[in-house]
Amino acid sequence: MISTSFYKNKIITACIVVAVAMITALSCNKPFPNTLQGSNNPGAQNPAIVNKTLVIVVDGAVGEEVQAATPPVLNSLVDFSIYSWDGLSDFKNNTITNQYAWSTLLTGVNSAKHNVTGTDFSGNNFATYPTIFSRLKQVAPQLRTSAFCSSDEVATNLASDATVKNSYAGDDAATKEGVKAELNTNNPSFVLAQFHSVDAAGMAGAYSAGDPGYKNAILTVDGYIGEILTAMRNRSNFKNENWMVIITSNKGSNTAYNVPAALWSAFNDQRHNTFFFCYNPRFNSINPTKPGSIIPYLGTSPYYNGTQSQNKRAKVLSGGTTYDIGSSGSYTIQCKVKIPPGGYYYPAILSKRASFSGGVVGWVFFLEGNYWQVNFGQSGKGNRQIRGGVICDGQWHTLTVVIRQVDASTRNVYTYTDGVLYTSVSPSTRNINSYGNLNSPQPLTVGNLPPDNVTNLSNYLVTDIRMYNTDLSDNYVVNNYCQTDVASSDPYKSNLIGYWPCTSVNTDNTMSDLSVNNHSLVLDSYSPGSFNDMSTLVCPTITDGIYKTVPNAVDVVFQTYQWMGISVLSSWGLDGKTWVPTYSDLGG
Repeated sequence: MISTSFYKNKIITACIVVAVAMITALSCNKPFPNTLQGSNNPGAQNPAIVNKTLVIVVDGAVGEEVQAATPPVLNSLVDFSIYSWDGLSDFKNNTITNQYAWSTLLTGVNSAKHNVTGTDFSGNNFATYPTIFSRLKQVAPQLRTSAFCSSDEVATNLASDATVKNSYAGDDAATKEGVKAELNTNNPSFVLAQFHSVDAAGMAGAYSAGDPGYKNAILTVDGYIGEILTAMRNRSNFKNENWMVIITSNKGSNTAYNVPAALWSAFNDQRHNTFFFCYNPRFNSINPTKPGSIIPYLGTSPYYNGTQSQNKRAKVLSGGTTYDIGSSGSYTIQCKVKIPPGGYYYPAILSKRASFSGGVVGWVFFLEGNYWQVNFGQSGKGNRQIRGGVICDGQWHTLTVVIRQVDASTRNVYTYTDGVLYTSVSPSTRNINSYGNLNSPQPLTVGNLPPDNVTNLSNYLVTDIRMYNTDLSDNYVVNNYCQTDVASSDPYKSNLIGYWPCTSVNTDNTMSDLSVNNHSLVLDSYSPGSFNDMSTLVCPTITDGIYKTVPNAVDVVFQTYQWMGISVLSSWGLDGKTWVPTYSDLGG
């Protein structure tokens, strides 16, 4: 017989499970704070004033080229807009088709979510990530939404849930007239106008303001935008409406920026370059721009010291024989250093040997005067040294040693400083083949090697340490030495046997190895050295956060929802952000 307490416990447990599920569901659906519904937004404070949105999309309008074409209507909006000529359709290194770009712009999510990547809409995930028309129909069905599209496929695939949708088979002039008629005679809350002639002109000629056809197309559409804005301002009830107008391109050009994969940046790729205007007559001018050509190199790394008494070293204690270079084969060892100005004699920087003494087996990077060298030692053979360039100037430099097995009797060593090969070395001096097996039982070590130290070198930094089980090509070293990250497409990524960025230290005083071997550097002692340096010799990877300092295509939908007072739930998974305006004292 089952006691009544059993049933009570089962009921209590079930209630707890249901309650937890409800709380979890509610927390997952928590709306984002609406930063556009503040005290300066009349539509948020006065029910008689209605917030509305007009979105104008100009396909294939490269932001920098639109700016160069000096469009008069857009330029007249600068003083009343959040605007940028450095906007982005996407910041991933993907081929941007119109279908890809339209989907990103009208869903507010990136291609990894909406699944449109090619020249059609097959495989789309609009059921999970619906377009703004479908979402508004779901959450605010009382609103009139309108789509006027030069491209039929936009109306068919992305605006199917609009209250009214018209397409004009590539006729931008007819598209403009359709928008004007809607604004003149109806009461829409959200209006989309999509123009395609600029992209068509770019395809026929060049995506450049220097191309007459492309420039003329930009200026013609700019005139259409002026006519639409006039129609909006002439609405009979305009004084009781608070219109936000977003004018943007869906994408840039169709020509990929031809650079090595590791050097690619969305900011340099015209396929991704868009323009963005968020206009209201009461907005103050705000101009988000892309960062300059130099991205700061920043992080926190251990300070090292060239003094015997300073036990500031980092060692790979779990590496075993992983970093031995043996008696044959090709390898590459690379690191970045920041050495204080001065002249220093023989402090070790990076090594795998017991000491710097002559005849001790292994290798070591060290300083001599204001330059660096690499030293190979072998019992009974003394040391062989190959010089590098000048580095003791308080600036970041990249040191690269390439060990290349040329043939059975030739194992040459090449030193590069910031990608520049040091050439004043005779062929015989480069050859270390006669030094035989250079394996050392000592761990890979960053910092001094007692007892071979000096007392006047302190607080230097060593970062971005890499070891490859192959010889990097001269061309690769020249083009990639400044990088601080390894791209997924990097041709030598699979050859990395050790990779320590050394720009952060873990709580257990280790620095992580990002290669497949996962052998951490362990600090003997830790003195933090924070840095945030601008250098033409270091080119850090641009992070997602830096790309978001300019408007992105995914921001359009998020901005529209917030302006119109639609609660954006976290479960919608939108990828955009809000661009918060400041207001002038003048009314609209």
